[in-house]
Amino acid sequence: MIDGRIIKFYREKAGLTQGQLCEGICSVTHLSKIERDITEYSGEITYLLSKRLNICLEEETDRYENLQLKLRLWHDALVMQNNQESEKLKSEIEKENLIQLQDFNVFYQLLSVRYYLSHHKLNAAKVIIQGLQKNETVFSPQDRNMFRHVQGIYYFLTGKYRDCIQILISIDQSHYHHFEYYYHLSLAYHTVNANIISYYYAEKVLDYFKKTLNIKRIIDTEMMMLIQLNSKEHHDINETKERYDQLIRTCDAINDKERKSKLYHNLAFDLYRRKEYKESTDYFKKAINLVDEKTPHYLLSLNGMISSNLKGNLISNEKLMELAKKGLNLAKSSKSDLWIPFQLQLFQLNQEDDQYYKLIETTVLPHLKNIGFTTLIEHYEKKLFQYFNQKGETQKALDLAQSYMQSKMSYETPS
Repeated sequence: MIDGRIIKFYREKAGLTQGQLCEGICSVTHLSKIERDITEYSGEITYLLSKRLNICLEEETDRYENLQLKLRLWHDALVMQNNQESEKLKSEIEKENLIQLQDFNVFYQLLSVRYYLSHHKLNAAKVIIQGLQKNETVFSPQDRNMFRHVQGIYYFLTGKYRDCIQILISIDQSHYHHFEYYYHLSLAYHTVNANIISYYYAEKVLDYFKKTLNIKRIIDTEMMMLIQLNSKEHHDINETKERYDQLIRTCDAINDKERKSKLYHNLAFDLYRRKEYKESTDYFKKAINLVDEKTPHYLLSLNGMISSNLKGNLISNEKLMELAKKGLNLAKSSKSDLWIPFQLQLFQLNQEDDQYYKLIETTVLPHLKNIGFTTLIEHYEKKLFQYFNQKGETQKALDLAQSYMQSKMSYETPS
């Protein structure tokens, strides 16, 4: 029964002591037991108590149950990435007085973290996470594992990929059945270059998304599987294009321009790796045209388009420098770490080799090692190794060789 908790909530809201509320109705001891739901009580007593509080207990019970339902629906909307429904439910929930009840406190905060993460409001999410960490030991098993899930998403979005993996693999499936977290594991393993295990988790979550009819996340997952399929060696290009085209048509059917842009970007990158620079550039352009300049995805696609044009010698250096300066300014104005690749491109275009490799040594590699981006670490360590060898800086070259050998250790069986 929830009558006692509702009575306690409105008593405290009214600023009444137990003695003040129950005077002439029942004893303080009896009221205390009612509020803690550890005794039998008559409907007449709760009627008199609620009347003194100026509430209708039956209506409040209905509101309580409706609020429970709305919180579950908000969670579903966040997982389905139904932003319109999510905003509507968030607004309705925040207007409910009963949301302050302890019964809803942890779940509501966890959903709020997910909401802020979905809008990339990382500071707001961090504040709530820090507050939740103080009481984690008293969470229910369900809440404890959901907390690990949202922490994993936070770690991924803040570039702490190894922390993301460690927290997500600690989830106890016997108490947590929202297997969406497999997708975030797949993403994190992909980022640290563990492609086989990334594909494994993508397959597992694809089945979950199909069972829950989550079209948007099916697109995300099949896109992830395509990336892994082409990660180590080139899969058949015609089949690859056909699978991308199918996903793009699905995006058109649900009018999802952002996902369509990501698909164009990933296909462009695949073509770039195959040295099909002209076609790669065309797809990067398509990706850019679908998103706002202020978004990180725009910067990623712009960087890719510059690289593809540079490799294919498709446009003049002057035009490439203009695009790189634009990307650099956009990244700095949005306080994004993506200023780094644009600065590297400018150094390359200006043939400023010393500045280029100095930035790699002092900024790029420390940043990548901090976040655990294995693929790019290997790429830049190789470039820097060759540079140090050419410059005759033997000790630095040996240090890098040792670092590279350590990075080749598999991360598929984390300790």
